[in-house]
Amino acid sequence: MKAEGSHSSLLVKLGELDKLKHFWVCFFLQIVFLPWLSVWVSIGLALLIGLLKECWDQRYGSGFCWYDMLANVIGIAAGVIAYLLLHYAWLGLV
Repeated sequence: MKAEGSHSSLLVKLGELDKLKHFWVCFFLQIVFLPWLSVWVSIGLALLIGLLKECWDQRYGSGFCWYDMLANVIGIAAGVIAYLLLHYAWLGLV
């Protein structure tokens, strides 16, 4: 039962407006970066931007938040998948 409660609290946390912003920023960073950079460089750059933002929050804002980083990672993954699907669909390979 405890696992079910923690699962739903994670979904509630990730549904917060701030976490959605993290998701969408990282999603769109992939859409912007991937035409010009390799997948790994694009992922690394977006992770670095997200980490630097959290370090800034640690020093000047509300504190470092691992849920924000999780939202970043989910946004990056979704952005890479969306870009690759659109890219290959454009090339007629899907």
